[in-house]
Amino acid sequence: MAQNEPVGRSDSSASWKHWLIVAMFLLAYIFSFADRMILGLMVEPLKRDLLLTDTQISLLQGVAFAVFYTLAGLPLGRVIDRMHRPRIAAVGIALWSAMTALSGLAQNYVHLLLARMGVGIGEATLSPAAYSLFADLFDRRRLGTALGIYNFGTSIGAGLAMILGGAIVQFSSSQYPVVIPLLGVIRPWQQTFFYLGLPGLLVALMFLWIPESKQRAASTRATATMTVREVVSYAWGRRSALTPHHLGVAFSVLASFAIISWMPVMLVRVHGWGIAQAGLAVGLALLVGGVIGLAGGGWLSDRWHLRERTAGRMRLSGYASLLGIPAAAVFALQSGPLAAVGLFCMAYICSILPVSAAGAALQELVPAQIRGQMSAFYLFVINLIGIGLGSTAVALLSDRVFTDPQGVRYSLAVVAPIALALAALCYFVSLGPVRRAEAD
Repeated sequence: MAQNEPVGRSDSSASWKHWLIVAMFLLAYIFSFADRMILGLMVEPLKRDLLLTDTQISLLQGVAFAVFYTLAGLPLGRVIDRMHRPRIAAVGIALWSAMTALSGLAQNYVHLLLARMGVGIGEATLSPAAYSLFADLFDRRRLGTALGIYNFGTSIGAGLAMILGGAIVQFSSSQYPVVIPLLGVIRPWQQTFFYLGLPGLLVALMFLWIPESKQRAASTRATATMTVREVVSYAWGRRSALTPHHLGVAFSVLASFAIISWMPVMLVRVHGWGIAQAGLAVGLALLVGGVIGLAGGGWLSDRWHLRERTAGRMRLSGYASLLGIPAAAVFALQSGPLAAVGLFCMAYICSILPVSAAGAALQELVPAQIRGQMSAFYLFVINLIGIGLGSTAVALLSDRVFTDPQGVRYSLAVVAPIALALAALCYFVSLGPVRRAEAD
């Protein structure tokens, strides 16, 4: 892969300013995932007040978000390759934060659906900008670690959404509805969206002060000579490596999103826990799992890169997926809630460990001038399949096959291990093509 050398900085060090930029993107990703995952704690209030089914709620969690996230990400990827990446991210942060707050004004299912679509469009800017920028700032020995720290934002965001969100939902539920002129009655669960959405606008302002990398000028000039057709042709020429790579991460995300979305509901319906108690347990499991699976997984993938280059990152991803299958198959079937939470944490670690490793692998496989576009398409695939189907696959089984209120546990026991098995298969299939792509 001589054409792609070097990735990031030519020296082995990284400025503290670069790690500060990682921390800023991490903060934004925390808000992103908190806004994205809070619906997992609102299933029962939404079903009660808006008369929704599990499948309709899963569309709010998955398809409504994922379709617009993925479709918006494709043109935004090209914009990110040409323009100031932190400022594009700032616009996206402001948009999704505003749309999260506006979710609190929803009076029916359609209003909430439209707001969640807006959240998806805004969030489509962040990860392509982060992936592209980090590959400019860090060399190969630190790229996986940087992406691991950034991706840890998903666990922190989801964990805080569960912990704080559960407390907020419980607190709000004890309050009286608020009547706002012209808008009508604002129910307690709607107030939660205000608490989560509005602070994100301050994060958007902070992003306006993040500088671009010094490599941006050269990348922008190179992109100007590369048409969309040429980008597509480049990707098509490397489809044997990129296809199993993308699909592997997509199935990993499907497994993780399915279990995150429905684990709190399972604890409430099967084990009789309250929303705040379920949120606290799942949130703590996500925080612990994120440290090991994302931050630790990114660091570990850098060590495997030293042994086998980019193929080492993919092999690590395959082994992690295989290790997660047993826990994913049995965590929801446990008779005790604490055992269920412990095995859930293990399944979560194994399903998310490939995310940082494979994200770093992608940056090593593609030229610098099109990383934004290639990252956007990568996120298009993994979110359309992973987020779009993860929550909905469990919901459809619960609504149509395991129709008992406790049937969600059996749906989880089917969806998650199958997704991890498919992920492992894709990662191992990618090994040969990845090696050949590196040698080109």
